[in-house]
Amino acid sequence: MISFTPFAPTAACAAALSRLIARFQADQARLLGNGYTESEARAEFIDPLLALLGWDMVNAAGQPNSLKDVVREQSHEAKGGKASRRPDYTFRVAGARKFFVEAKKPAVNIVNHAPSALQVRRYGYTAGLPVSILTNFRTLRIYDTRLEPQESDDADVGLINSIELDQLDAAFADLFARFGRDNVVAGALEQYFGGVTPGSMDVGKKFLQRINSWRVRLANDLLSRDATLTANDLSDLTQTLINRIIFIRMCEDREIEPDETLRSAALTCDFGAVRTLFKQLDARYGGGLFTVGTDPFQRAHAIDGQLFHQIVEEVYAPFSPYSFAVLDAEFLGQVYELFLAQKLEIRAGVVELIESAAAEVVTTPQLLVEQAVQRAIAARCASQPVATLGEVQALRLLDIAVGSGRFLVHALDQLVDRAIAALAGNQHDPRLYPLEHGQYRLHFTVKKALLQDCLFGIDIDYNAVEVARFNLILKLLEDESAQTLPDGGNLLPDLTGNLCWGNSVVGDVLWTADEREQLLAVNWDALNLPAAFDVIVGNPPYLKAEEIRKRTRLEYTYYKNHYRTAERQFDKYFVFIERALSAVNTVGAIGMVVPNKWMTIEAGVNLRSLLSARSVVADIVDFGSESMFAGKSIYICLLVLKAAGTPHFSYRHVHDRREFERTPAALGLIQTSSILGAQAWMVPADVNEDRVLSMLNQNSCPLGRVVDVKNGIQTSKNEIFVISDYQDNGSTLSFTKDGKAWEIEKDITRPYLDDSRLGVMSYLPVKADAVVIFPYRTVAGGLPEVIPPALLQKHFPLAWNYLSHHQAKLTDRNVLPTPPADVFYAFGRRQALETVFLSPKIICTVNQLGDKYAWDSQDGVAVASGGTAGEIMLLNPHGGYALEFVLGLLHQRAIEFYVRKRGSPFDNGYYSRGTAVMSDIPVPVLNTAPRAAAHDAIVANVQNIMRISADMVSAVGRQRVLLERALAAQKDAMRVEFDALWGFSGEPEKLIMPGRDPAA
Repeated sequence: MISFTPFAPTAACAAALSRLIARFQADQARLLGNGYTESEARAEFIDPLLALLGWDMVNAAGQPNSLKDVVREQSHEAKGGKASRRPDYTFRVAGARKFFVEAKKPAVNIVNHAPSALQVRRYGYTAGLPVSILTNFRTLRIYDTRLEPQESDDADVGLINSIELDQLDAAFADLFARFGRDNVVAGALEQYFGGVTPGSMDVGKKFLQRINSWRVRLANDLLSRDATLTANDLSDLTQTLINRIIFIRMCEDREIEPDETLRSAALTCDFGAVRTLFKQLDARYGGGLFTVGTDPFQRAHAIDGQLFHQIVEEVYAPFSPYSFAVLDAEFLGQVYELFLAQKLEIRAGVVELIESAAAEVVTTPQLLVEQAVQRAIAARCASQPVATLGEVQALRLLDIAVGSGRFLVHALDQLVDRAIAALAGNQHDPRLYPLEHGQYRLHFTVKKALLQDCLFGIDIDYNAVEVARFNLILKLLEDESAQTLPDGGNLLPDLTGNLCWGNSVVGDVLWTADEREQLLAVNWDALNLPAAFDVIVGNPPYLKAEEIRKRTRLEYTYYKNHYRTAERQFDKYFVFIERALSAVNTVGAIGMVVPNKWMTIEAGVNLRSLLSARSVVADIVDFGSESMFAGKSIYICLLVLKAAGTPHFSYRHVHDRREFERTPAALGLIQTSSILGAQAWMVPADVNEDRVLSMLNQNSCPLGRVVDVKNGIQTSKNEIFVISDYQDNGSTLSFTKDGKAWEIEKDITRPYLDDSRLGVMSYLPVKADAVVIFPYRTVAGGLPEVIPPALLQKHFPLAWNYLSHHQAKLTDRNVLPTPPADVFYAFGRRQALETVFLSPKIICTVNQLGDKYAWDSQDGVAVASGGTAGEIMLLNPHGGYALEFVLGLLHQRAIEFYVRKRGSPFDNGYYSRGTAVMSDIPVPVLNTAPRAAAHDAIVANVQNIMRISADMVSAVGRQRVLLERALAAQKDAMRVEFDALWGFSGEPEKLIMPGRDPAA
């Protein structure tokens, strides 16, 4: 839970509130009459009350429509007496909705007026907000909007607090703590109302459940009528119908279509009436949503009328808790991203819903979508100004992996804001609608042109393309009504040419027909897309090279042959970045959400080289180990590139996602582009980080020159080679494996570390908790050699029997170099065979917090390595360094900070440190007598620390207290020596440690 001290209202604010209350009380008889309107109440009392909470009610800051604090709906009097179906006030932070306020005139007794309470709760529930407010000024009621609204609910269901006018003065400080703008920005709503209601479920997932139910029911009905339909056919047909249902309901609740238009057609239980409605809507809207000429539901397919009626009833009260006026394209985009992760499948003649195999699909948080788009457009406009409407209309934007279209939905918002700004100099321009307080809205026809002319997308998922088109249409109609839309037909644009189905990163070269269909290869020119784009945005797929190769070697080979970045263990998003760079124009910009590990991992060297050579990096927001995707261990960054190149770039490291949510648009430390190259990017996020990294690297050499940095062994089948639970019989070991009792010779085993959680503790001797079967012998030169089969049978017959029993599993491995066929028991790799049993050495857990560097002085314990797991070894010091000095170095705060900047984040704030990372650690050189003396003093400190740490294992009471004091003194003395070597004077203590801080 967020913890903060809320801002309090000022004395002037309290005094203004008292005057406002007194003014209402003095004229209460008139104000409570039916003749006093909601419009008057809002202007004279409710607006001033909300302004006292710190909200910019008139957009005095001049924010564009997409970012202003308060979105106001006209009162029903201003709309000719028709009650609005949208919230009267939407309060936002950085464009994100936080809560609604629904206003009524004072004559309405909201204390017992159930329809008003249900209305505000329905708004909040649909938008997924935890709380909203209903007020007529004389009463203010706060509702929990996480509870699903029911038509039978009275006015007190979900009520959190009710404040009468005579209580408002006393309650205002608490109201300000919860709903004051500065407090909402700081996380007040999450603090006070953010807990999940027991038994409740995320509203998006509930809505998705409803949609998925429709998909399966509709698909089974279609299949029962036409058994030739495939799963893909059913997906396309059901999606078409569901889009139409949602579209019509949104048009109804947004007052574009008459109430219950869809319900009236469905009520007949005759699908013919529905077809007639679709024809009428096609004539009105066009745009491909109801196209009669190619509509499969006009020509070939029908739905059982009773079933369709049942489904339609589920989008109306009392069976639906949603307000379709509040369901926006951003929300539906997130729902549809989850929708696309599930596919229809026909099993034994029945349609079922299954999880898609497309593991690389992730749902991007809305704030990341917005920032990627806003920063990319800003970077483009910085390269070449965009000031006139014509210049806005000339922009071409592409989402290279469009998904549900959410990046383009927000891009349309941004284009609309810029178009309004371009036209706002002429208040009488017919392309603008005037609003209250000097604000404007853009005419529908201009918005339509921006959508059709400026926005483009590609995706490999056919259904995603259809969803994206649908969401952009919904976005276009947002804030529109029957009064603001032009008369006539073909209201909507046809986006068929804007949003294309195909593989963004596989060109149509000399493929066979089968290969082209498998890869969905396309040439962008053939799709009639623009030759180059001003802005390219998106969240491309994340998929490791090995997974790509498993799915289709054809695609993997194409990447290797056509993309410079497809090197080593590359990831799929590498090639998307490279493709975007080739598709953006000379003044263009790119904004993407991608994993952050490319900045430091070895596989990212070509990508870093490509970006740094052209100096295209303009902006990086690095989220470090902050998990931004719900339920996924993906660690990401926002990456903004400028095709024209830039001498400087901004780097911001986000240590807490709430910090980013409060100030999403903030830039980081401005750096010179020349610091970037092919090597790992260790970019400082502030001046202190810059100073620490500079001082560490001065007068230093990399750790790889001081000690040997080695991986552990790799058996490639630990389940057979490693024995963790055994009985020592002297010359043999007994154990059970897979329910069968075994005995092997002890001499063929070596001590082994299986579980480092307790076996590797800083400054303590490593503890072997298992043995490993080691079928190797030492030959001339001290090199290991696998024991030949005949000798293994002769000298270790028990082990031979055990290994032979598991020959099938051992043969099913990727062993390199490939041994003779009868040597089926060789380890998967030859690495570390000659060093793993040497001592002394430091054993370092790869994935840790900086507290797992153990000492192996004489036992020669074996460790294993693999990817970002296991342990590595530091041994064989040279150049006058002692291994104890290195052990002390690794425990310094500045070095742990360096390792985390250089390594990659993992779950729970952990950071990996493989051999490449450890080899780069800067070590102070010993080029003067004082520095050599400091080295010796540190060695003595470390030896004392190891001795004290060992004594503490069994110490209790006062003895332990004394040892803790002695340990702290030795560590402090060692820190002083290292600080002197680096020239620090308190800088490491000021560092904000990425991930979990071990000192916290």
